[in-house]
Amino acid sequence: MRRLILFLMPLMIGFSCKEVKNNNKEKKNLVTEKITEDEALHLLHKWTNAYLTGNANPLHEVLDDSWVYSGSTNGQTTDKVATIEEFSNADYKFHDIEYQELDVRLFNDIAIVRGSERMVIVSKPDKDTTTLKLRFTDVYKKKNGKIKAIATHSSPIIEE
Repeated sequence: MRRLILFLMPLMIGFSCKEVKNNNKEKKNLVTEKITEDEALHLLHKWTNAYLTGNANPLHEVLDDSWVYSGSTNGQTTDKVATIEEFSNADYKFHDIEYQELDVRLFNDIAIVRGSERMVIVSKPDKDTTTLKLRFTDVYKKKNGKIKAIATHSSPIIEE
């Protein structure tokens, strides 16, 4: 019996050490990629340029498949596919987009970008111009070296 115990002890110690080593590897894999303020602002400007040029293609890279927009007046949300489809078929174009009060908060692989924006939108058929002012919050995530928007909320700024 004593020989059996002496034989099994090194095996048990070996397995427990291997388990600790595997747990350390798993913890290392959980370390997130840090996003920088420059990276977050670059994504915002890439998104803006897509709108200003009327090119929906960059939106496939900017918006994560899980991205959701909320802020419509009826309380409904919109996903990536619906947003890109609407933008691609829109009877309007963005003439100008200006940002104010931009604030970027960083949390490892997450960036929260907040601010206000003024958008000048021109309808294609009759050239009617609308100016929208919004307060917005974008949430970006860096994963596998790529930064994408995962959520957006905006509220209209109504001047009295």
